[in-house]
Amino acid sequence: MSPLTHHEILALVAPFARRGGRHVDLAATDRAERRIVFKPIEHAAHPEGTTPALRETLALDSSETGWFALTRELTTGSGLRAVLATEGNDPGELLARIEAVPAQRQFVLRPEYEIALTHQIESDGTRGGGESATRLRLTAAEGRLDGVVLRLRMSRVAGVPAELELVPASGGTIDVPEDLLAVLGWPWSRLTRSGEAWEGLLRVRGHEPERSRDAAAKLEATAQHLARTLAEPPARFHERMRAARWRVTMRRAVPLLVCLALFPATLAVPQLGLDENSVVRMLLFHAPPLLLLLFFVLPEMPRIEIPPLPRRPTAPTWRKGMAPGE
Repeated sequence: MSPLTHHEILALVAPFARRGGRHVDLAATDRAERRIVFKPIEHAAHPEGTTPALRETLALDSSETGWFALTRELTTGSGLRAVLATEGNDPGELLARIEAVPAQRQFVLRPEYEIALTHQIESDGTRGGGESATRLRLTAAEGRLDGVVLRLRMSRVAGVPAELELVPASGGTIDVPEDLLAVLGWPWSRLTRSGEAWEGLLRVRGHEPERSRDAAAKLEATAQHLARTLAEPPARFHERMRAARWRVTMRRAVPLLVCLALFPATLAVPQLGLDENSVVRMLLFHAPPLLLLLFFVLPEMPRIEIPPLPRRPTAPTWRKGMAPGE
């Protein structure tokens, strides 16, 4: 790509100067990468508390083919960042799309936690009269609560679960049971440790826009659960969720129980007196490879394991190496 020229920059920033009096940040702009960055704008906190004080930054990426990508970053004083992006062939139209989405749509503020949502603005066909309709597709999110960061990453493919990550916000470690989130129901998977982080999957329903709405609702349910659980001693989690923890254990045992049931079923086939050309006989004999094939085509690979029994935690706190309240 050829670098942006001075005249190209002037032409591209004209609608931004007219609509909002935005000015180019020459120090942050990268002509070689054809990226224009505008000077940040400070926004006061919303009087009703729906958004905190925010710093807004716009960046316009352009290609020589006439295709553009506009990104808005809203950053809180604590560093929580919500991103909104859109693409098209008219920078002025892209700016209008961005400005039509209020900051309140991208933040969830509660006394116990804060969540910043990242969206992509996408076309959703046309309304009457040929007017283009748009929708917000959730691509990622980050929540902060009681010294812990909760991250969500969405897949664009329907049927593929979203990824959840739980990490300490300021050093130290957190020691949690694998079923910390799975007790919320089938959509939440068990957690596995990866360095200082805990990772899991979140199953979301349907296609857009229902998929994004479902993910956002489940993310907030996750934050509510974590805020309450991490504020209590670990033993209290076991006492309060004992029945749910046993249901998770039984759910995790299903793949193993299915595999164990195949052996007596296969041995019993000759005793059933089925015809050699019977479809039932064929399915029973070929059940193991068919199940193996099914395991590979499922969005989430079933884990054949002997699940650990739920035990009452003995540690006084979930955190290690972190000061109280961090």
